[in-house]
Order: sequence, then C-alpha cells, then structure tokens
Amino acid sequence: MRESELEPIDLTEHAVLGHFARTTRNVQLLNFLMALDRVDRWAVDYADAEKAEDFEVQVFLQDLKQVVESSVAVLHRVPRELTDILAHLTTTRCMYLIRYISLRNPQFPEQLGVLLEGNDTTPNVITVRRRLEAFSRARLLGEIFSGARLNRIVQIMGSYSDA
Repeated sequence: MRESELEPIDLTEHAVLGHFARTTRNVQLLNFLMALDRVDRWAVDYADAEKAEDFEVQVFLQDLKQVVESSVAVLHRVPRELTDILAHLTTTRCMYLIRYISLRNPQFPEQLGVLLEGNDTTPNVITVRRRLEAFSRARLLGEIFSGARLNRIVQIMGSYSDA
C-alpha cells in the first residue's frame, strides 16, 4: 500500500473501531478489541465520552495525533517513550497507533521489537508486550501487521514466549 493510499490518522473511538471494521472485516477481531478495551479501566482514554475530563482527553488525543503525524518518520528512534504513551491508551487505540506508525515507518516494528525482546520489566513495556502477546495467542496479529512486519512481530513474540 502506497503512503498516498493510506487513510489519515483519526483517534476518535468511532473512527478507530471503524478503521478495524473496514480494513479487516473480521468480527472476531472487533469483538476481541472491545473485550480488551472493557478491562482497560485505568487507561487515560477509557470510556472518554463518559469522563468528567472528557475535554482534556480529547485535547490530549488531538495533540497526540499531531505529534504522530508530524513525527511518524522518526518515531522508530524513541520506541520506549512511545511505548510509555501507548501503554496508557486503550488497547484499540494502542494497536491502531502501532499499525498506523508501522505502515508509515518500516523501521518502527524492528525497533519496537528490539525493545519488547529485551529484558525491560517496566510496566509500560510489559503492557504493550502483553497486548501483542494476546493478539498472537488469538492469532490476530495478521489483522494488524502484514508481510515482513508481521513476520518480524511473530518472530519477536515467539522468541519471547520461548524464554
């Protein structure tokens, strides 16, 4: 897929779920994502429409969108810092952003993989690692990644589970 054919980033809840519905047409994936989101009560964007600080969450998501759009080409250089942000989002937005960045920055999956393969036991790295493991166990990684990126992530998850 050429970059000109890629859809623009949209971090609204409706758009993120709609993205997965359009790109995969996999009901199992959508149900899986929604089930994971239901247990993400600690996430900054959990049920953002119901939070008293809804406006602040929306401003944060808008700022995050702008940062990702303007910096996508260099985000492979800061996988730990990006993981710190991704870990605090709901699983759906986390996976959406990983996919979005991976499609636009081929170096990102490799650098994320290096971080996840390492011995880092910080809660944020563990959270993202566990999310990818859950997708791996459910055999849904192919819905997020494709081609060489999928092979690399599967390799990472396999080496981690063998440890």
